[in-house]
Amino acid sequence: MSDYKKLAEEALRKAKLGMVKKTINENVLYPEGLVERMHPKLEEDLLNKTHSLGKHPIFPEGDESSFEEKIMGERFNDVSKRYKRAFDADTIDNGKVVKELMPLVYETMGLESDHKKELEKLAIKMIREEYDMDESVVEIHAELTPNIDMLGTKKNPKPITVEMEFKNHDDMVNANEEVSKRRFLNAMTQGAAKKCNHMFHMVDDELSELNPRLPNKYSKMMAAADYTYYIIPAMHDDNIGSVNGGIVRVQFPSKNNPKAVIYAQAMVFPVLIHELVKGVMELLSAHGLPKNKKVGEFVINKADYLAAEPWDMRLGPALWERFTKLIEPDDFPLKHHIYTELAALPVREFNMKMREIMAGTKEGKKIIKEIVEDVKSGLQEDEFNEAMNEISSYNDEDSVGLESSETIDFEGGIDGSDEPNSVGHSVGSDESQSFDFEELFGRSDESNSDDDDEGIDFEDLFK
Repeated sequence: MSDYKKLAEEALRKAKLGMVKKTINENVLYPEGLVERMHPKLEEDLLNKTHSLGKHPIFPEGDESSFEEKIMGERFNDVSKRYKRAFDADTIDNGKVVKELMPLVYETMGLESDHKKELEKLAIKMIREEYDMDESVVEIHAELTPNIDMLGTKKNPKPITVEMEFKNHDDMVNANEEVSKRRFLNAMTQGAAKKCNHMFHMVDDELSELNPRLPNKYSKMMAAADYTYYIIPAMHDDNIGSVNGGIVRVQFPSKNNPKAVIYAQAMVFPVLIHELVKGVMELLSAHGLPKNKKVGEFVINKADYLAAEPWDMRLGPALWERFTKLIEPDDFPLKHHIYTELAALPVREFNMKMREIMAGTKEGKKIIKEIVEDVKSGLQEDEFNEAMNEISSYNDEDSVGLESSETIDFEGGIDGSDEPNSVGHSVGSDESQSFDFEELFGRSDESNSDDDDEGIDFEDLFK
């Protein structure tokens, strides 16, 4: 009994001195049989919620572990398995992963060197087909190059708080809630891109025709790259993570150029796909920005920073998977419509609905189902309006009516609505809908904000 009393007193003393160190629950974070471990600093940040998405209002309540611990463990298990499959290994040597990654990248660049133009065209083709983006509304430039041009990129290393005078305290609270929303959308963007950077498997035959070694080399390189995010805590330090593998710039539609422009550079083909998907997702995520330009700048300065990107890449794929998991297989081509509808919600409604979706509750499934029904209804209305417009045009030009047996063949387009946040991206269905960015973002000469404040000029905001 006296021994127990001594132990209790010693524990109390250490607790008062702050010497008791909490430890992560390995049985929750790591599944049984997985011997690999992520970097202790990442475990510590997860436990203390000191990472860039820590204590996020969208994350559901945990039980024996936090939500982010759970999804981080799931993702780490996935990337570990993928690495073992790619390298036909039973265990992973972390030192070997770091040492061999860049040689793998340079070997791959060598294999691609005689086929850059074909690969660039293939990447653009894949993105256009995935999102049903026509050249008339979205201009895409893709370049494979070892010289990634970072000049003009807006992101700062860490968050920047711009001095801003708010009308009242509620506006200040709302602006900071918008920062959290933007942080979440950034993680979803990286998550969608990470999930798509293995899309090269969809064109294995085309790749093998260029060079039969490419598919296998891509599998190894991307498996190793994904794994490094869990064993290197500071990816922007002077280590392997300091190499800029790719960049994307997005130019939003304006009155001078009605088309959106995506320009991506990458060292290798799978990263080029990753950057192009990020570009598309950035266009869609712009729905989630505040309508007021000054508040939008405040949010972007605080939410978009380089040090947050590694955590977006670690947690983002699991967040994106939680979202897409609630979509019925037949409705999966509508995922980008659903995402945009959610992003456009007012911040507190967004937090509430996305929390249910992340938790995978019945309410979350109901929310997704209702959005799907609204999207389908909107698409049907757009198709009807388009058909009526074509009939009207036909009658005006030719002054003849249609016989009852005649049909009109037309490509469905998104007319959108008078609201600046109307949806206008692809569905990938048989009667595919195209982007209409003028409707998607609102016309540039219209005000998008209240109280006569200047609305967001996307070209200005992101350049």
